[in-house]
Amino acid sequence: MLWKKVLGKSTIRVATTALLLSQLFGAAGSVSAAGNDVEVHLIGINDLHGQLDTTSMVGDKKAGTAPILATYLKEAQAKYKNSLLFHNGDSVGASAPISSLDRDEPTMEWMNMMGFDVGSLGNHEFDQGIAALKAQIFGGLDPKEGKVTHAGAKFDYVNANVVETSTGKPLIKPYVIKEVGGVKIGFIGLVTKATPSKVSPSGTAGVRFLSAEEEVAAINKYAKELQGQGVETIIVLAHDPATTKEGVTTGEAADLAKALPADSPVDVIVAGDNHALANGEVNGKLIVQAYSYGTAFEDIKLMIDPATGDVTEKSATVTTTYQDGVKADPESLAIIKKSLDKHPELTKPVGTTDGSVTRTDAYNNEAPLGNLIADAMRQADFGDKASAADFAFMNPGGIRADLPQGDVTFADLAKIQPFGNTLVKLELTGKQIQTLLQQQWGTNADGTPNTKTLQVSGLKYTADFNKPVAERVTSLTLEDGTPIDPQKTYTAVVNNFMAAGGDNYKVLVDAKSSLAGPIDLDVFYQYIVDTFKGGKIEAKKEGRITNLAASTEQPETPVTTEAISRAEFVRALVDMLKLNEVATAPAFKDVAVNAAYADAIAEAAHAGFIQGYGGNFNPDRDITREEAATILARLLNNPVSDKDAAAILAGFEDGKTVSAYAVKSMAKLIDKGILSAAEKKLLQPKQTLSTDDAKALIQKAVAAKAS
Repeated sequence: MLWKKVLGKSTIRVATTALLLSQLFGAAGSVSAAGNDVEVHLIGINDLHGQLDTTSMVGDKKAGTAPILATYLKEAQAKYKNSLLFHNGDSVGASAPISSLDRDEPTMEWMNMMGFDVGSLGNHEFDQGIAALKAQIFGGLDPKEGKVTHAGAKFDYVNANVVETSTGKPLIKPYVIKEVGGVKIGFIGLVTKATPSKVSPSGTAGVRFLSAEEEVAAINKYAKELQGQGVETIIVLAHDPATTKEGVTTGEAADLAKALPADSPVDVIVAGDNHALANGEVNGKLIVQAYSYGTAFEDIKLMIDPATGDVTEKSATVTTTYQDGVKADPESLAIIKKSLDKHPELTKPVGTTDGSVTRTDAYNNEAPLGNLIADAMRQADFGDKASAADFAFMNPGGIRADLPQGDVTFADLAKIQPFGNTLVKLELTGKQIQTLLQQQWGTNADGTPNTKTLQVSGLKYTADFNKPVAERVTSLTLEDGTPIDPQKTYTAVVNNFMAAGGDNYKVLVDAKSSLAGPIDLDVFYQYIVDTFKGGKIEAKKEGRITNLAASTEQPETPVTTEAISRAEFVRALVDMLKLNEVATAPAFKDVAVNAAYADAIAEAAHAGFIQGYGGNFNPDRDITREEAATILARLLNNPVSDKDAAAILAGFEDGKTVSAYAVKSMAKLIDKGILSAAEKKLLQPKQTLSTDDAKALIQKAVAAKAS
């Protein structure tokens, strides 16, 4: 799961109290340092994504925004005699409109104002191509629309694993040396090797990304060069994913640490990209990541021997940027105000929602917001005087936020589609449409599924996950049920990222014809205005996508009678539903953020399935039948009335022993055929559930939810 930014990707994602922070994050490195060692603090962020005015929820508390983050960063630096400020990629791209409407120049202005010392490239710096990347960093006219002139970064950018194909040389300088407190520190930059699959092919045209082996060789080479210049403290700013859970750090950054020699002079690898928390050692290298969107920052403490330049002690803390009680930085507020004054449309409501138009589980299933976006795309005007396209397809990775509850502004729409992609109308055969759907179901290098379910308009299909990918689409029709003819040519609207083969939708490159059209955000905005006329914005699941789950039948195994805990019950439910939406840590006082079940509890709380008791969840206590019923009942619609609930429970000898809070829940599950008597006419509501009984109950409830 992606969160797991708080604590320490809370949204994205650090502990809720100072005590917990010290317990969780201050434990990496040597026991002590010599008295004459120089203490240096590296203060950093990753994955800001231009969210200058975006407030995120960390647990039940507000966090983030550039003015709040700036206050934390300035206060952190003020505490130390020797410090450096860095960012680790994706500072721009997929940005909030307050930044993206001016090609992220406001974010660059903010970083210059803050006095960053060094930064690295993330995959999103490549979104608009190499020319745009260089304009942002080095200054000059932005090539997209030619309307924004960048001032350029007043700090160093580094990257060592992207080379220009024309010269074979690094795209930008691979490393930089900073001196502070009389000691030298070297910074080497990297970006995830998955970048070519994360951005449009045009975004990486003209450059090549080093392989894993080449990357390690490059780091060794540049580390040696740094040592030749008297630098023994070396930091790799690697915009590579990493996550620390239960004391174990994994991910691309951890793989890099393992691939480096044990005696490598690299001391720290700063991670990024997956918006998670990382804080642990792998092969002697400290790996740190501080969530995203400005909701947290890392403070990496280094004790450095001034005589040898070696790091004698290293540790890190990750701090959440809670807003409560923190004064917003006035210089940051001024930058935001300047952008809002320039774009007043960002504050004007275009309608309202009840909070149900979300992208929940869009990577796996049809989502209300996905339907809304695809419908808007299908109606787009390409200036060819043609009627609406036959179909539209939207990649789930391009849907970056939900429609908020209450008033919806242009700014909210721009957070959903922040890339400024161009829509493209293609001519595809019915057979190519089927191939496109098959290309949703990829496989990662380790053999695990890599599913990116397209959000669709104009068609319906059924996918049977018991069948191989080539046979998985068992039914493919128009909205009215007419089968799609494999030989017939249809029109389909996609964005330019997909049209160029992004996200593995390679069949689109072979389209019979291609017509470029308007900007996706402009189309989405106009569709909302024209369709809902400032009123309630509505969208829902309509059965456009029907996924038949793969059989879970297994060879006969012994029945498990061991009781299941509340945490394990919730984790089984979350796994069954494939929930992966939360960017916040669990809010319960007795759920440690690094617990194995913390992600699942956060997901369940976000989905409204659990509430806890007095701020606690009691994760390790065995779950009872009535507690399980209360959780599962929240999956289902059509609640039973008090009268009906009483009548249903009256049919059981111990119906009156059901706790008041669980009466309607147990009645609902009984009414739906999900819950039955534990023994004869007894419900035994206080009896604990076995693991097998719990999983069977969850399967029935999930099936009932889908029906």
